[in-house]
Amino acid sequence: MRSPPAIVALLTLLAAAIPASAQQDIDRAAPVRQCFSASETRSLIAAHKLADPFAALRAAASAERAEAIGVKLCRTGEIYRYEFDLLRKDGRLLHVQADAATGKPVARPRQGN
Repeated sequence: MRSPPAIVALLTLLAAAIPASAQQDIDRAAPVRQCFSASETRSLIAAHKLADPFAALRAAASAERAEAIGVKLCRTGEIYRYEFDLLRKDGRLLHVQADAATGKPVARPRQGN
């Protein structure tokens, strides 16, 4: 039979290992989101032949009947998306996304009014 200090040491090692493996699972499950500066965005658009961000921004603003405020390019994993900030006439700020490869809007969850 093992002595109590050996069992305590074994349990301590196991307890220390569990959070590390759980964190690795979380890191694998949730890709990191990274957004780019204007100069980085220009380079990435050229390198990956991404859609024109301003045309996509105008289309999103028109579809939402809102004024275009800003756009940024972000990447989650290997997926590039444009993120738009739009302002409606009622003062509501909208955050809309479009696939950067196609410029098409990304479906967003429905919100109650």
